[in-house]
Amino acid sequence: MRRIMGKNNKKYSRRLLASLLLFSMLEISGCGIKETDRAAGSTKEATAPSITRTEAAKESSTAEAITTAAENESSRLDGYIGLLGLTKEELVKNLGEEPEKIDEGGLEFKKAGIRIWFDQINYKTAEQIFVMDPAFDIHGVKLGEKIDKFKEVLKDPVSDRNGDAHFKYNDIYLSINYDTNTQVTYGLYLLKNDF
Repeated sequence: MRRIMGKNNKKYSRRLLASLLLFSMLEISGCGIKETDRAAGSTKEATAPSITRTEAAKESSTAEAITTAAENESSRLDGYIGLLGLTKEELVKNLGEEPEKIDEGGLEFKKAGIRIWFDQINYKTAEQIFVMDPAFDIHGVKLGEKIDKFKEVLKDPVSDRNGDAHFKYNDIYLSINYDTNTQVTYGLYLLKNDF
């Protein structure tokens, strides 16, 4: 600093250092700013918003939880889709539970919360999966909501007759049942082939 300001400006350099120090402290402490209301002639004090580390951690963990929940539902849907085409033996092995027999040659896996029916030709491979969990969602939309919500997320159905809307979803079809009077959904099937 001496070379720039010269030897005789010690008083100026001290003022410069003091003002820089003062501005640094004000910036770090998050000083208040007075706002003047020109019409009323009054002043009110406003402070810059601040967030604590705890609040930041909570917001971060909330965002992670939402992301994780969405990923879990997506992976759960993908897991169910992966069951289509499997044999009864492969299903038991993958799901890790013994199923109960139900109507039309189907199997109910209670722990998994699904029912599975097999192809109509030789009854060997899974063709339909009925999801029984009412909390299960597809891209944030759950059973019990109106069919229009599913249409927003899944776009136009390939067919929509008598309260049964079929949507193309990757290589399969989703059949969503709903009450035609109230438009409220109540059933979800994953179909290997549309019918």
